[in-house]
Amino acid sequence: MAEGRSVVEWFGKTELLGGALFVCGKEMEETERLHFETREDWLAGRMQGIGASEAAAVVGMSPWMSKLELWRLKVGAEKARDLSGSAAVSRGVRMEPALRSLYAAMHPNCTVDYFPYDILYQADRPYIFATLDGEITDEHGRKGVLEIKTSSPNGKAGWAKWDGQIPSNYFCQILHQMLATGYEFVDLMASLENMDGDLSIRTYHFEGTEQAANMAWLLEQETGFYQNNVLTGVPPAAILRL
Repeated sequence: MAEGRSVVEWFGKTELLGGALFVCGKEMEETERLHFETREDWLAGRMQGIGASEAAAVVGMSPWMSKLELWRLKVGAEKARDLSGSAAVSRGVRMEPALRSLYAAMHPNCTVDYFPYDILYQADRPYIFATLDGEITDEHGRKGVLEIKTSSPNGKAGWAKWDGQIPSNYFCQILHQMLATGYEFVDLMASLENMDGDLSIRTYHFEGTEQAANMAWLLEQETGFYQNNVLTGVPPAAILRL
């Protein structure tokens, strides 16, 4: 595992993806893909920038991590906690392949590909990247992101976060994914379990054209954090965690 490599070293040799892609209202033609052979190298590569699941922490919307905690990880002041053995993570890992297959079965006119150790990013901002639960190509040839979530909402307040919307931290994640990939839409498929163990499978659709302002705002926030805090080693100002 090659720890301590710079962004340039990790992202210097890549495979260019063809086609005009959508980012913040403009066509992009430089989405790139970096493939890792092992999980260890993939995990090390993820430390060289901001991943989709970390976007909410940058703007104070993560229930699990503060902006300062994320900064400490990125500058090497502490190591990421291993959550692979937690019940929630284990359940998500077990269910993800089935949910990906279910999505494909429900959308026979689409193709769904999966590359577990690939990182996608825009050439002009390699510090914003994403590894996807699935890559969708719809019947019109448009590229999209498949994001899969498993959750057990707690009480009315927990379920309300999924009522015609998704939790704010996941919303940051899907915006980040479109920024990183240039793909035109996201379908988030959620498996929600109630107290009795009953499952509700829901799909939430987001078009990039409708989220351009939100994506531009998040891009500004993440770029500022990376350039002003991560690269300089200066800790970010404290913000409230939502």
